[in-house]
Amino acid sequence: MPKILSTNQLATYRRDGFIAPIDCISPEQARSYLKICEKFEEESGENVTDRLRVRAVLGLKWLLDLARGPVISGVLEDTIGSNVILFLSAFWSKSPHTGKFVSWHQDGAYNPFDRNLGATVWLALTDATEEMGCMHFIPGSQVNPNIVHKETFAEDNLLSRGQTVLDVDESDSIAAPVMAGQLSVHHEMVVHGSGPNKSNKRRLGISLSCVPSEAVPLSGLKTGVLISGNPLNWKLNKEPAFDFDPEGMAELLRVQKAYRNPQSTILAQDVI
Repeated sequence: MPKILSTNQLATYRRDGFIAPIDCISPEQARSYLKICEKFEEESGENVTDRLRVRAVLGLKWLLDLARGPVISGVLEDTIGSNVILFLSAFWSKSPHTGKFVSWHQDGAYNPFDRNLGATVWLALTDATEEMGCMHFIPGSQVNPNIVHKETFAEDNLLSRGQTVLDVDESDSIAAPVMAGQLSVHHEMVVHGSGPNKSNKRRLGISLSCVPSEAVPLSGLKTGVLISGNPLNWKLNKEPAFDFDPEGMAELLRVQKAYRNPQSTILAQDVI
């Protein structure tokens, strides 16, 4: 029996590779988390997209608590099973009229696991409308094997390598707008992307990329945070004792440097 999703929603996920929107937290809660991010940016002089990338959960207890909350953990258990490992977590900001975008890609093409069964939850801290550059999906594309990606390293592409699936028929795409406090969930193999923010407001969201712990990590990221069930094939990261835990933030910085190193063996890609 599903915990959060209806039978129809699960059928949609299996057919199309994504579901949106799903109510998660109140708009007021979303704004409170947004204020935490804005305060961090003001005090540190850093953008959350740059500093809270790859494994943001290592330094943010509130984010870990949120990921383990009933809605997000329930959606993940409904889609990928009862043993859930969170291996990537990141903040994604698009300021107005900056031209920042995310190219068409598959998350799973860069995930070094022995099977492609993962899913990503994307939680909106602000509205993410079509004008603001919400995600678009190519429904049903998750049934395809790994599609070749060209690494463009385009300046305005928010993906670390600018990895891009070529020859996508955009007329097949479906927009997935979400309002503050809502989330979407997508299969790691579904082709997706998002355009620039053409509005006058900031777009900010959090991605939580998870995999069933039955999956065997082959290289790169072999550790994660347990969301539910048993870790099985994974080693567990130390969890933050409080928000911006210095030890956790230092570990986050170490992982980010390794991740961004062109010679790194950490191959798991960024997610919108």
